[in-house]
Amino acid sequence: MIPRALVARALGLPEETDALPPGDLPLDRFAARYVAYLGTEEPGTETPDAWTGVVMDALIAEEPELAFAALRAGLPIDEGGRLADPLAELGALPGWAERIEEAAEDDPALAARLDTGG
Repeated sequence: MIPRALVARALGLPEETDALPPGDLPLDRFAARYVAYLGTEEPGTETPDAWTGVVMDALIAEEPELAFAALRAGLPIDEGGRLADPLAELGALPGWAERIEEAAEDDPALAARLDTGG
């Protein structure tokens, strides 16, 4: 679960906002919307899931473990290999390339993504 307060902060909203649904955000639901957002063909296209990019950026910067969990939750539905870039961004953080490679030893879907670069 992604804490509602983190989602609100990432989106520049007060924690008590009515603009977000109540409760924390399930990782699998976030991952599905994030993969859908990454699948937008035209970069300038307005999409209802654009907020997920902002939240993922915040997760990578503030909560890399949660970012990694969300990316892994999205692997089964990422048929186009769109999670390669955010995985690389996470891997650029100190110590995270090794962390991702270690996790890939026990996760064939992650290993396949790293082997193919997407």
